Amino acid sequence: MIRVILNTCSRAKLRILLVALIVCCPFTFAKSAVTPIGVQAALIKNFTHLISWPHNHQWNEKTKFNICIYQSDSLAKKFKQLFTGKVIKGKEAHIINIDSSDLSSCDLAYVTPTSDESIEPILQSALQLGVLTISSSNGYGEQGVHINFFTRGDSLAFELNKNSLDEAGFEVSTQLFRYAKIVQ
Repeated sequence: MIRVILNTCSRAKLRILLVALIVCCPFTFAKSAVTPIGVQAALIKNFTHLISWPHNHQWNEKTKFNICIYQSDSLAKKFKQLFTGKVIKGKEAHIINIDSSDLSSCDLAYVTPTSDESIEPILQSALQLGVLTISSSNGYGEQGVHINFFTRGDSLAFELNKNSLDEAGFEVSTQLFRYAKIVQ
């Protein structure tokens, strides 16, 4: 069939046909299928391989790696879809939506922007319990969140708060620092 097309079509017509097929056909790797939250989820999973939790973190023989989402039902739903079946630190990923600064059931806390509330209680709880904090809110990295996502042009980037990571006792691979913006 391809020979018939090649024999009957001029090169210009063939190019137009190929361009039309490429533009019109849906591909699973199309850019529209990749969402910023999906990219964040993939990065979070990869980051956990490059970070060692502090000694004060209580794993408590849990069979699940608990990712707590602070006050966002919609983000918790998206993360549940994205993390279903994923394994982090040898444990099944489990998403929990929380409404308080009590992080005792969390291994990682994703801090979403809240009205005018301070994130300080969450950061203090994370420090005491050895919970990694992540966000995508402007200024949260400087306030003490360990990893904060932001956009740089058309790309998703991240910043690491080295002081808060060090103070909490996290050991972070130099590979992660190499690609991050460092904030204090």
